Amino acid sequence: MRYIITQERNNVPAGFRNLSDDEIAKDFLKMDVDKSYFISKNEWMLNFIKLLGNDLASLEKDGPDSLMTKIRELSDEFDKYDLDGNKYIDYIEYKNFLSDNIYISE
Repeated sequence: MRYIITQERNNVPAGFRNLSDDEIAKDFLKMDVDKSYFISKNEWMLNFIKLLGNDLASLEKDGPDSLMTKIRELSDEFDKYDLDGNKYIDYIEYKNFLSDNIYISE
């Protein structure tokens, strides 16, 4: 399975699709480490930093400050999708984030 993250729906290659509601729900529950049915900013950051750690070669290629740049981008992205500004992402906010940005192929 491959993922594409983009905000430009017109540039999504053939064979990629949005995640299903079941896939979104499973992903949400996986990110919700404390099982509060909300994703805190700490949970958000920790999940994505783990993913970035799996691609250290790419970070190294982008330069010594690339991790800090990615962390700032992740923080800003959280704030963008926290529509009510309560510092937590609920399921609807998370679903909107995935539906607008993430595409997968089998």
